[in-house]
Amino acid sequence: MISLAQALLSGVLVGGVYGLLSIGFSLAFGVMRIVNFAHGDVVMYGMYAGVVAAGLGIDPLYIIPVSFLLMAALGAAQYMLVYKRFVGRATLQQLLAAIGLGLVLQMLAQIVFGADTRSAPSMFSSQFVVLGPLFVSAAQVVACAVAVVATILVELLLLGTRWGKAVRAVADDIETAEIVGLNSQTINITAFALACGLAGIAGTVMVTYYPTDPSKGLTLMPIAIIATTIGGLGSIRGSFLGGVFCGIVQQVTALLWSSALQDVPLYVLLLFFIAYRPTGMFGLRTE
Repeated sequence: MISLAQALLSGVLVGGVYGLLSIGFSLAFGVMRIVNFAHGDVVMYGMYAGVVAAGLGIDPLYIIPVSFLLMAALGAAQYMLVYKRFVGRATLQQLLAAIGLGLVLQMLAQIVFGADTRSAPSMFSSQFVVLGPLFVSAAQVVACAVAVVATILVELLLLGTRWGKAVRAVADDIETAEIVGLNSQTINITAFALACGLAGIAGTVMVTYYPTDPSKGLTLMPIAIIATTIGGLGSIRGSFLGGVFCGIVQQVTALLWSSALQDVPLYVLLLFFIAYRPTGMFGLRTE
């Protein structure tokens, strides 16, 4: 029972960061119907931002705002150069463009940073939090706390601000939103920039306990897809909870079965939700 409790606790902490990287993916789809398969690579660049900071003697946690802004700028550039023409329709061409963009980002990372695995420890990386018979990495606790705070702020931004209402209006009906005077192009750019900025935060906090390399985005992308499918594409809260669920499933599977096969139940759940509940647990039915 102690081992199971340990796995559940670790799963929640790991899954919190999964949830943060997933809500950006979900936001891009919910607002623009863009399936951004390069989202994991943006997370990877956020991880490298932490690596660069550590190399300069700066704790990666201190550059979270910088990572957010840099990845937001990268997201805006991606939207203008690649995704602008695909807004509102997740076509095969859009998927191929996203995959191609991801490959370009991977190659650039390999050229700039090399192919070796890199890490960026923070002030919490060598510390542990003891809770009776349980213990967890302090770096994971901090990363999960940052993820929770960021998710709450995004929810408040979308629900309680004029910009958030405009985003939801464009997501619901872009033509009607433009008729009443909203600039859908500006809203889409800022929403996509926010999605990628969140990915940057997720990457920067994750690299404090999880090393990175140029292919790390390809490893993380299935988690984002599964979490948003389970939680509901377009649902911020659902995607976050889907990420937490993925983390718990991984850790419990590693405990009861094998760490090498910890993703197998997630793929089975992905097939189940696609077949029987494509809107996920909290998503809205859309055409």
